[in-house]
Amino acid sequence: MATSDVSLQKKVDIAASFIGDNFLRVAKALRKLQDDDPEIFLKVAESLGISRRKAYALARIDRQFTELGVEENRLYVIGWSKLQIVGRYLIGENAEYLLQLAEQNTSHDLEILLRGETPVEDAKVVQLYLAAEDYKRLRATLKKYGAVVSGNGLAKTEIALMALIDKVEPGA
Repeated sequence: MATSDVSLQKKVDIAASFIGDNFLRVAKALRKLQDDDPEIFLKVAESLGISRRKAYALARIDRQFTELGVEENRLYVIGWSKLQIVGRYLIGENAEYLLQLAEQNTSHDLEILLRGETPVEDAKVVQLYLAAEDYKRLRATLKKYGAVVSGNGLAKTEIALMALIDKVEPGA
């Protein structure tokens, strides 16, 4: 086994032992790898079963919140997914405000609030499992009724769906 293979395996083993409730340790290890050995960074993430997107997000979380000196316990309570969300809006002056928002809201509501919108009170969740072709049709229709492409998904889907329902069933 080559030295680089041993080094990679050692890094994978170390990082794997931190997954779970210790996401900040994984974040720190990934950030260090990203800084010190970017070629191995994605290989380790892949070996851990972490997507590229999540690996970059975790490294960014460590970079952002370590620089701000936020208590680790507070970050653990908030969770990596909300930290990733507030990290997109983070500048030094608004850190406390964003952390408080993250502590007081669900991830879904946090996204809505940070877009400047108001979350629906007592909202109900609808989850669909569609064939690829049916999803394409749904996506195209929702876009026609006001949904907006956001990353790999859509935003304002609720508004678009209700606009479609109003057209099909006015006043229902």
